Amino acid sequence: MSKLQICREHDLDQDQCQEMAEELLQKLVGKFGGSYRANGHNFNYKHTAGVNAEVEPKDGELVVNVKLGMMTRALAPQLEREMNKVLDEYLGA
Repeated sequence: MSKLQICREHDLDQDQCQEMAEELLQKLVGKFGGSYRANGHNFNYKHTAGVNAEVEPKDGELVVNVKLGMMTRALAPQLEREMNKVLDEYLGA
């Protein structure tokens, strides 16, 4: 199993960070498929091809931990690029 982690610092409040996390997840679902659900303040993303992720929006930081199965390891660079692109757009970086 391959792992990918993205941590982004920000100056958003909790609600804004939640919105950013949901926007990220909606774009991932639109581009790659799968689904996500809220788990308290965090979100879990799952794709049947073997992608599982936890998105943790918190004050000052957004952390995305992704586990890629054997069949989806090749997607790691594309997935990382897409996540960074969405976060850059949202954060104005």
